[in-house]
Amino acid sequence: MTGAAPDLCEPVVGYRAWHLADDGVLRPWSFPEHPWEPGVTTASCARVPGHPAPVTSCSCGLYALSDPSDRRLNFSGDQAIGAIAAWGDLEVHRTGFRAQHACVVALAVPDRAGAELVARLEAAAARHRVALVPARSLSAEARRHGAPLSVDAVWGGPVRGAGAAAPPIDPATVAEPARGLVPDAHLWVETALGCVAVGLTRQLGAALGTGALQVDLAEPGAQVAAGDRLGSVSSAAGTFVVWAPVSGTVLAVNPRLARDARVAAADPEGAGWLARLLPSAWAAEAGACAWGPRAALEYAAALARDAAHGDAFADVRLERLRVLPSVASWSGVLEALRQERARPRFPDAAAVRDGLVAPVAAALDADPALRRRLGRLGLRVAFELRDVGTALVLDLRDGGAAVVEPGACGRAELRLSSTADALHAWLTGRLDPAVALRRGDLRSSRPRGETLRALAVLKHLRLARHPPAPSWAPPAWG
Repeated sequence: MTGAAPDLCEPVVGYRAWHLADDGVLRPWSFPEHPWEPGVTTASCARVPGHPAPVTSCSCGLYALSDPSDRRLNFSGDQAIGAIAAWGDLEVHRTGFRAQHACVVALAVPDRAGAELVARLEAAAARHRVALVPARSLSAEARRHGAPLSVDAVWGGPVRGAGAAAPPIDPATVAEPARGLVPDAHLWVETALGCVAVGLTRQLGAALGTGALQVDLAEPGAQVAAGDRLGSVSSAAGTFVVWAPVSGTVLAVNPRLARDARVAAADPEGAGWLARLLPSAWAAEAGACAWGPRAALEYAAALARDAAHGDAFADVRLERLRVLPSVASWSGVLEALRQERARPRFPDAAAVRDGLVAPVAAALDADPALRRRLGRLGLRVAFELRDVGTALVLDLRDGGAAVVEPGACGRAELRLSSTADALHAWLTGRLDPAVALRRGDLRSSRPRGETLRALAVLKHLRLARHPPAPSWAPPAWG
């Protein structure tokens, strides 16, 4: 174990998923090029070769979850669920761990598995020489090879998700308020008189700064579910989302925020509280908060880890969340990728200027030999992009080559019509122009033979498939 954690005298049991190949090879989803081998698999860092794994300052290691009922372990598609026994150095987290050494000890068969999936699982079980058991028996089979991870023993006390006792809420009882933390949301919660008060942690309050602050919260009476957006807090440091820690009804919003919102940052754990909620499923959801004396230590460790990776508050920073697809499962990830692939690469003239015109101009500026080779054509060539209503025009006269204004398209001796995506595919070597001409994806103002001879010269103009952001800016034509 790392740090001051206790030594364990037997392997630790964990549960995880793999991509299941037809030949029974178990590949991790993050690094499929590093499959798990039969017998012992030892972790290595894919980002920094040679450094030991796992370490606190990195994300390397062999991952596993502590709870076999964790909702992230779902039988879907070509995913295999199984148990591992792990040993060596461990990095323990709230719901699992990263290990130095591990081996597969059991694989699970879902209740309604098809013949094809069962055949793959049988191949994987034979390859790793482990038992293939019903999903309900996976935990019992795993415990034959090690002991479950006791998070209480590691952290020295109860923490979120590891048997921490959540305080009850009884409207008829006037009791001492109990305060907990929601580390991933950077919120504190406090129970009192049948409701839950919510506010920002002092660490997030400090990150907001002392300047102007804007707080937007749901109106009293609004219904929220745990994980819904309750509101946001904005300052010069950015905009941060306030996630509802529990499901229920918004009873009240702090009236002081309307007079001076800066109190939410100046005294976030006192007078700057945000809202009070009437919970509707407290018994089921209270365990999502961290309670007890170890909660603050757990939160501080999470902050330090995330800060080392660039941003301690990335989970709630709206500017970052806006660029991430909203997904809750592997099927959601695939759907987000399909939507991204279906989105046009060049939706408008500005995208064409940045993604096509600028890289072409930069390539010509950087290569005198290329300019001389293209200049042998001795004519102007216009690529008319019919889907976005603009053009890429090249002046290939006088032994040189240059990008000129789109308005020169009408004076071009050779006009080629295509979509912006097709032009990009040709410039990056992924489209055969002769095939495109036959199919009509590429149309020409000149006879086919002349067009092919011109394209034979133009083929020397090539762009990288994933070029860096262009630094070239078009001249102020006209």
